[in-house]
Amino acid sequence: MPPLYYLDDYDLCLDNHSGTYCLVYVEILPNASSALWHQIDQVSQDSKHRFRHDRVFRGVCLESCKQSINDLSEFTEYEEEEILDKELISYYNKVHRRESNSDRALLYKEVVNSCLNYNFGEKFSLRSRNHIEYCVSASDMDLKLDLLDLTFYGILVLIIIITLCSSLLDYRLSQMNSPKTENFYREPPKSRRKRLLTSFSVLRNYHRLVEPYNSDFSREVSFFDGFRVIGVFVVILGHTLMVFMTVPIENPEFFEQFLFRFETSVFQNGSLVIQIFFVISGFLLYVKFTKRQLIQPKTSMLECIAVYFRVFLYRYFRLLPSLLALILFNGTLLVRLQNGPFWLHLTEAERVFCRSNWWKNVFFVANHMLEDSCSHQTWYLGADMQLFELFLIVIIITKKHPKWTRAIYTTLLSLALAVPAVVTYVLELDGIYHIRPETYRYLYFRHSDTFYQMYPPFYTNLGGYLFGFLCGHFYLRQRSGKVELRGQRKYELAMWLLVLATLAVLFSGYIFIRQDFAKPSLWLALYAGIHKILWVLICAGFVILMCCKVGGMAYDFCTLPVFRPLARISFQSFLWHIVVLRTVVGYFRQPVYVSSFYLLCNVLSVFMLTQFVAALVAVLLEYPFLEVLRCLTKPEKAREEVGPEIQMRPAPSAV
Repeated sequence: MPPLYYLDDYDLCLDNHSGTYCLVYVEILPNASSALWHQIDQVSQDSKHRFRHDRVFRGVCLESCKQSINDLSEFTEYEEEEILDKELISYYNKVHRRESNSDRALLYKEVVNSCLNYNFGEKFSLRSRNHIEYCVSASDMDLKLDLLDLTFYGILVLIIIITLCSSLLDYRLSQMNSPKTENFYREPPKSRRKRLLTSFSVLRNYHRLVEPYNSDFSREVSFFDGFRVIGVFVVILGHTLMVFMTVPIENPEFFEQFLFRFETSVFQNGSLVIQIFFVISGFLLYVKFTKRQLIQPKTSMLECIAVYFRVFLYRYFRLLPSLLALILFNGTLLVRLQNGPFWLHLTEAERVFCRSNWWKNVFFVANHMLEDSCSHQTWYLGADMQLFELFLIVIIITKKHPKWTRAIYTTLLSLALAVPAVVTYVLELDGIYHIRPETYRYLYFRHSDTFYQMYPPFYTNLGGYLFGFLCGHFYLRQRSGKVELRGQRKYELAMWLLVLATLAVLFSGYIFIRQDFAKPSLWLALYAGIHKILWVLICAGFVILMCCKVGGMAYDFCTLPVFRPLARISFQSFLWHIVVLRTVVGYFRQPVYVSSFYLLCNVLSVFMLTQFVAALVAVLLEYPFLEVLRCLTKPEKAREEVGPEIQMRPAPSAV
């Protein structure tokens, strides 16, 4: 069959100053008399496991294309056919809307159409219809700066200057400190003015990153560090597999055969892993809110409203600087990092949509408006923020009216079970969301109603926060009672049973990946409602047991000191891993041969590079702005109260 990707030599083409290189989307025309066409059509029908082999990409060097046509003794001018996939062409028109690209597409479409049709006719006795996605020339290598570019570079230079000044000031204060102590950078300055002036100090923020926990609560839930790091690794693993379905690969049969394997259900159903972050966020919200005793039954309604806005706005402005940095980076610098035949295919949508639809991310609504949004992974921040708002209201009401607690929790549990089931039945969705080869091949989610309706909305993820609240209840009660469960055989056995239950839930999705079922289906709807709540229940079980230090080697592993700094930068890792992943795969000049080992090497390299980028952004951006926010919102007399625990654990529930 025609390869899914065939690329002319990009660098050789643009080595000539007059050279132009075009990436072309191609639809192969049906041919009832061709045995090859019937093979292509038959394979492409299985959209659940296979790519559409009648949809291919070609990288065309215009100079070589013109030369091949000129060398023909008998040249046939091929009639242009209209592209059938109107949705995709509409998307490309929104993404590649630079004026130069539109002009080149019109100028070169006849030449490209003739060249490609001649090649398909010679090699495969088939014809094609073509759409030029974009064309680049040697002169495009130096992109002109616009106002947004200059703004980003100006902010970047300003942050570097402020960081240098703050670091030098902090170093001078350390030299003036008497008596000199090794803990100077670990202890916050006594005055608010000095805290503000040293908030961007690299040395002080580095110590915030690596400092051991100084509070009992932080040490007791240090197993969350392992949960966060493992969770981020699994997210990077899943996204690496997904992105490699979008880049030029030599052997697409690797993914097609991979999706038939039984163990594949672990990866396909592994999207459930994101629920552990909701459980952690719900747990931390409940415990910290309860320990601070912000609301009492006698608290007035106006005070309750004031507490709500104070807590919500503090969290909102804690996350906003990092999110704005990602949006600005994607809208300006990202497209300039590399070049190649597929580079604009991978990055131009980020540049365009981060410039035009940034408000979806800033207002945390991208989870309900993923179409044409930038940084698709930030759907999680939207869902988490909406759940945070909802459950902040819940905890305020239950603290003011304790008698309503059971009724509210029962209602939320019923909704957590019923909403996914009802949505699945009414909208005729699949039992689980699983990615197909064509789902994200064009860098946006296509023909995936199950993903849009079940994965990002906050109302289908109620169970995570709810069981996080219940775990918080258990933790505070167990802590006050000082019950020791570690070492008791039945609880150690329960931990291993949870591991088996985890595998059972993950493997249970295999039947839906392998087979199609008629919809709407009552039993599909029941499965959709039950399997997610079962997964959340398993996550809650791990949290409860590890709160009691049950788990033996598993508990010791999750509390390893090496996870501490990695967990503190997990928010930045989640934000920036897609940027790193695009950069790693964007250099491909030719289709690559993919194997399990090759993918594993890429996962590990992306993970390590992401940790480096995340640490850099955390030290230079997240921690400084977090310290500034504390200085502006916390009264000076409360400095001791918010010192060690929060000082050393910035943004604990961001991911």
